[in-house]
Amino acid sequence: MTDDGGSGGADDDEGAGGADDEGSGGADDEGSGGADDEGAGGADVHDREGSGGTGPGGEEGSAAEGLDHEDYVAENRAHWDELAEHHPDTDAYDVEAFLDGETTLRRLEREELGDLAAGSRLLHLQCHFGLDTLTWVRDGGVAHATGVDFSETAVETARDLRDQVGIDHDRARFVEADVLELPAVLEDTYEVVFTSYGTVYWLPDLDRWAEGIAHALEPGGVFYMADGHPFVEPFHWESTADDPQVAHSYFNEDPLTFEHDGSYAGEGFGMENRRAHGYSHPVGEILTALVDAGLRIDFWHDHPWSFFQRFDAMEEREDGRWYLPGLEGDLPFTFSLKAHLPE
Repeated sequence: MTDDGGSGGADDDEGAGGADDEGSGGADDEGSGGADDEGAGGADVHDREGSGGTGPGGEEGSAAEGLDHEDYVAENRAHWDELAEHHPDTDAYDVEAFLDGETTLRRLEREELGDLAAGSRLLHLQCHFGLDTLTWVRDGGVAHATGVDFSETAVETARDLRDQVGIDHDRARFVEADVLELPAVLEDTYEVVFTSYGTVYWLPDLDRWAEGIAHALEPGGVFYMADGHPFVEPFHWESTADDPQVAHSYFNEDPLTFEHDGSYAGEGFGMENRRAHGYSHPVGEILTALVDAGLRIDFWHDHPWSFFQRFDAMEEREDGRWYLPGLEGDLPFTFSLKAHLPE
């Protein structure tokens, strides 16, 4: 892990370990940062996605032969390190707009978490290169934010952006670490733990994920996440209302492997590390992992729109949300969840 110090942190670049990755907003009232965040220890989104049996660009995924967990994590980290080099230059992330003061947070998390986050100490898991983390501090009134990502490149970029916008190190710090290793690398506790858009798809073990969240929360603290709905994850990129194509089982337990020279944010990056691996997690697995870790669920909200073009046939509306013609309002494409750690 590497930690650049700040509130409760170590000295600059002190530590050991992994990293992660993230992104930001949408269009119109969805925020203008563009993409979002996720990875295998935290990085970018399904948006940035490779889920539902399809990779970030919609190519179908399959299980890789002869690899173990460490291989999957290593390949994902190399993949996200390269993406973190390219994403800041894409229109999807629109770093210039962020530097000019535009929010990268989407309307959903602003409405459902904004009041609770204001004035709090917030931990952002799978923060990618920090746009949302910094926006929570600059625009969301968060007293202090720590962003965690397993990509060294993403974390270094986040620190540079923090300095560019003039946020003090004691108000925002970035830690390079695998989110599945939180209890071993993070001593601080927080009033809010936040993660969004391209999260659990990149994680092989939700029990360890949830235990890390519980470890990081203060008693009474809140956990909030928003992401692509597990229900639509098994469907192929080319699915339509009239022709839904199942790419893999909803209950799939094997890693989904894809190769792609790009991501949700762009194509043709010239990447050397094109292969990455994702994981399917049904609704029940997500909820059970959090409950078993000691959290209590406050809500699970289903939303009939996607935060990115999940299927080729989807159409974007003025509010920056995507809908599948013929199924408007009929199926969930996004979910949001809030839980808390009892006092």
